[in-house]
Amino acid sequence: MKRILVLAVGAVLALGAAAQPEAKRYDVLELPAVPSAIAAQSLGFSLTRAGERLIATGIRGHILYSDDQGHSWTQAESVPVRSSLLDASFVSPEQGWVVGHEGVVLRTRDGGRTWTRQLDGVQLARIGLEHYRTLAAQHPDDARYALLLEEMQLALDGNADRPFFGILMRDEREGIAAGAYGLLFATVDGGDSWQPVMERLDLEQYVHLFAHAELPAAGDGAPTRVLAGEMGTILVEDPASGEWRRQEFPYDGSMFTIVATGEGALVAGGLRGLVFRSEDRGASWSEVGKPQTPAIVAATTLADGRVVLAAQDGTLLASGDDGRSFELLPVAAQAPVSDLIEGRTGELVLSGAFGLRVIDIGEAERLSAAAR
Repeated sequence: MKRILVLAVGAVLALGAAAQPEAKRYDVLELPAVPSAIAAQSLGFSLTRAGERLIATGIRGHILYSDDQGHSWTQAESVPVRSSLLDASFVSPEQGWVVGHEGVVLRTRDGGRTWTRQLDGVQLARIGLEHYRTLAAQHPDDARYALLLEEMQLALDGNADRPFFGILMRDEREGIAAGAYGLLFATVDGGDSWQPVMERLDLEQYVHLFAHAELPAAGDGAPTRVLAGEMGTILVEDPASGEWRRQEFPYDGSMFTIVATGEGALVAGGLRGLVFRSEDRGASWSEVGKPQTPAIVAATTLADGRVVLAAQDGTLLASGDDGRSFELLPVAAQAPVSDLIEGRTGELVLSGAFGLRVIDIGEAERLSAAAR
């Protein structure tokens, strides 16, 4: 849902800019986030855990943290940009990263209280141009590098118009950031430097990459990273080569969310409310039975092993069989949802058009059972 809400917000901002041609240029990369008493009630995008702390990201550079499982929120003291921030990844209670619009990557070393900028869309386009210009010269017969060189030129001409939708850090040094038009950058030094690795994607078209998941290592192997995106795109990384192989998928529409389950399966959801499950690390997929809903936009797993999905309209669904089937939860957000995460036992924390909200699913389930 964070992707759908972002498109709507971008359109409104563009209309406002067009209506005021004489106004001073508004550059969100040069403006820090402003403290706001209503930040927790403003449009929110992602929810992430940093140890016992919850981290929320949102519009206008809003980053908030909660030390009581979502019941109260504190806005970060220092965020250097006013971009919409779409995803976060923490590898410890202190060390975390955030990505979002204008190709921004931010880092915190104090649990989300203060943030510094590591990358933005102008920088990434220049890095990409240099990288693929070199590779195109070294491999003049490989059409991939010429195409990627053109993509990076378009990114530079667009003046930081390409967002990162997701970030997945494995530890304090190594991670990836993925986004629009097949954007994929990697770091091996904690984000001090970022390099494009789009040539490793098994793609004929550079589709938007909306979501990510990571499966634990199988046997003596390494953990497996998975990306989901437009046009039924599911990409699974080969840990040995670093190549991302596109998998056969039974639907050619967008998948907005993907999650690893407690039994090591993958569950992906997207357009038309469709949900799919893989038991073989993404190699094959089957459609999952569930009540009809609008698009599935967010997913999470609970401590008790259940998988919970959120639909575009705020409908919530849960699976008690590792994602093989889903039933409606007897409670809903009743407003567009962007993300969800488990808070206290029996509670879900939601982000969306309403800001940040806690829902007691345990009490709702007890009342529903008593009524039957």
